[in-house]
Amino acid sequence: MNETINILHISCTHNPDDDRIFYREGLSLKKHYSSISIIGVDKQERVDTKRGIRILAVKEANYKKNIQEIMMEVQKQKPNLLHVHDLFILKQAMKYAKGKKIPLIYDVHEHFPLLVKRYLPGSLLKKEAHYAMLSLLEKRESHQASHIITVVPQLTERFSRWNNHVTEIRNYPRKDLFQKQEGKETPKLRILRDVAKDHIVIIYAGNISRYRNLFLMGETIKALNKESNSYIGVTLGDGEKEDIDAWKTYCNTSSGQLIHLGYVPHENIPQYLREAHLGWCVLPNYSPFTMSLPNKIFEYLACGLPFIASNFYTICYLFKNNPAALLVSEEDPKVLSARIHTAFPHRAYLQELRKIAKKTFLNQFTWESEESKLLDVYQQVLGGYRNNDKIS
Repeated sequence: MNETINILHISCTHNPDDDRIFYREGLSLKKHYSSISIIGVDKQERVDTKRGIRILAVKEANYKKNIQEIMMEVQKQKPNLLHVHDLFILKQAMKYAKGKKIPLIYDVHEHFPLLVKRYLPGSLLKKEAHYAMLSLLEKRESHQASHIITVVPQLTERFSRWNNHVTEIRNYPRKDLFQKQEGKETPKLRILRDVAKDHIVIIYAGNISRYRNLFLMGETIKALNKESNSYIGVTLGDGEKEDIDAWKTYCNTSSGQLIHLGYVPHENIPQYLREAHLGWCVLPNYSPFTMSLPNKIFEYLACGLPFIASNFYTICYLFKNNPAALLVSEEDPKVLSARIHTAFPHRAYLQELRKIAKKTFLNQFTWESEESKLLDVYQQVLGGYRNNDKIS
């Protein structure tokens, strides 16, 4: 273990406990480097140490204030390497890294300019202006990064035009997190176990957002139950208050066909997934979703769950002809209901598919296969700076 390198991960949009930042990259790096810290945002300010990793969350406010507070903390911590997880703080982080002559890794989780263009309120002209400005910023700053990490082929291709050091590291789950462990039965888990005895449970674990096609999931469950009263939809997760309230209201008026169990800590999610029968990951059929590779489909597989997902290129080239994956392009509840009935005709077949799902995960999609790429990036980046005597 290297005792001299102070590694700092920062984001002004992600929680410090983010699946990718903490559970994948942070825990992997901690095995090889003694000093790992993560600064992010949360509903309340907090300082903690979790599994040997220092956690600092600034209280979420507007971007300008978040960035200012995070960069003040960066100056206090004096890192030897900055690992940046969003575009909005990249300019300030790059300025700091250049001033201190330390390496900076830019970790691109998604196409940020497209994301802003899609969801920024206001006129089309305003959206286009922000898209152009952010694209220019990303191009300029990415060119100066020591290394860029991406998650899908489209982003790898995009950033390879601007930087010669680009590595694609996918969000596959950690094998150890999804090994079967019996935890304490909570009231939420008891509810899920009870409904799973007599119903086929279609589960969604992730951000509760109006943009995630959850209402399509709800309408699909209702369509399925017009044929037989045997399906229940269950959701796990947190989100913006307005979106949570709307989803709760919808579930409460579904005549028991939908249950929202709320937030569950990441390390406890496998217990819940193992009780369900099918995972849901049907996203809107437009960018930036069409170039995403959602974590949840691999978490479903890790728990032996077949799943229903969007037929995006990033997904279909991995799962074409895999019976545990129903890939759909339709966003019509009646059509989806018919596809689900055809693909998964009865509980016994779903049980058979559990073995295929688990085997698919273990053979192809564990984080352990990606971890070596991350460590190679760090060795390359830190090695170059050691050779230049920039790290003591």
